[in-house]
Amino acid sequence: MKATFKIIENNIECTQDVIKQCLNRIMEVRVLEINLNKNTISVDYYKPSVYERIKKELYCLGLSVGELVILPEFNK
Repeated sequence: MKATFKIIENNIECTQDVIKQCLNRIMEVRVLEINLNKNTISVDYYKPSVYERIKKELYCLGLSVGELVILPEFNK
């Protein structure tokens, strides 16, 4: 599943590298894009249960997840 998480905080104090390193600890997650200007993090993950683990890791960094947008899968 590809999804984009909207981060609630306006002043994110951690860097893109810190966020990526934190999320890369979850084996089922691949970080696609981190845009701190728009407060969004796009990821690819393999199971719906991983969503809660992503939220927990971001919470440990002091980030709260707001809106989640699931991106459609395109099969070729």
